[in-house]
Amino acid sequence: MKQRIVRLFKAIAGSAEYTLRPWKYASNELIVLCMHSTPFDRREQMERLIDFILSNFRALAPKQLEDYFSGKLTAGPYVLFTFDDGLKNNALAAELLEKRGARAVFFIVPDFVDAADGVDYYRKNIRQVIDPSVDHEQEDFSPLSVSQLKALQEKGHCVESHTMSHLLRSTSTTSEIDREVSESKRWIQHNLMSEATMFCSPIQTNFSVNAIAKRRIEEVYPFHFTTFPGLNGELQNPRVIFRRNIEVHWSLGQVKYALGKADLSRWKDEISRFQRL
Repeated sequence: MKQRIVRLFKAIAGSAEYTLRPWKYASNELIVLCMHSTPFDRREQMERLIDFILSNFRALAPKQLEDYFSGKLTAGPYVLFTFDDGLKNNALAAELLEKRGARAVFFIVPDFVDAADGVDYYRKNIRQVIDPSVDHEQEDFSPLSVSQLKALQEKGHCVESHTMSHLLRSTSTTSEIDREVSESKRWIQHNLMSEATMFCSPIQTNFSVNAIAKRRIEEVYPFHFTTFPGLNGELQNPRVIFRRNIEVHWSLGQVKYALGKADLSRWKDEISRFQRL
C-alpha cells in the first residue's frame, strides 16, 4: 500500500511539474538514465518511453562522453541511456534505440555472464526481490552472452563495468575492491577486446563505495557513474556522474518526476558525503 501511494504521488507531482513548471535545462546539461530490465513484452511501452525522452533531450552517443566533459558539446540538453546488470532482455532496448539512431551503455557483471546458472546468480547476487508482473520470462533473469555483448559493440553501443560480482560494498576489503574494480576491467579487455573506461557503482553508491574503492575507481576508470540524481551540467565531473533511475514499466508521470528537478534537493547530503570520502 505504501509503495502504491508513493508511486501515485510521484506520478501526480511529476505530471504537475512537467505541465506547470516545464523543464528548463541548460544547453550543456546531460541527463543520464539508469535502467534495468526491459522485457520483450513491454515493447510498445518502451517505444513510447524512448520517444518521449528523445522529444525532450538530444541523444548523446557513449563515445561522445569525453567531448561532453571537455566542454565541447553545448547543443543540448542531452540524454545518455545506460542499462545496469546486462540482462538478455536489454536486446529489446538496444534494438529500439538503434532504430532511432541512438546508442547506449550496458554495464555488465562478468560473474553473472560466466555463471553456470545465470538465473540463480541473478536472484542471489543482483536482484533478490522480483516483481512477477514485470519479469517472468527466462530472458528477464539471464545475462547477455559474450557473443551478444560483442554484437552490441559492433552496433555502436558500449559495454562497461558494473563490478565483477555486483557484491561491492562499503565494507569490502582492499583485495575485494581490487577484484570488483580492476578484475572486471581486465575481464572486459580479455573477453570483449575493448578498453573499459566507465564504471558504474551498484546498489546505492554510498552503500557500495568506501574511500579506498573511490580512489581505486578513479585510478582505473576516467568515468564513474553513480546512483545519485543531479545536474551533470553544473558539476561537470566525470568522476561523479549523476544518473536518473527510470524503468520501462513506470507510468509516464513517474518518469516525469524522475527526470524533473523536484526530487534533487533531498540527495544533496548523500552527494556531499560521497565527495568527502
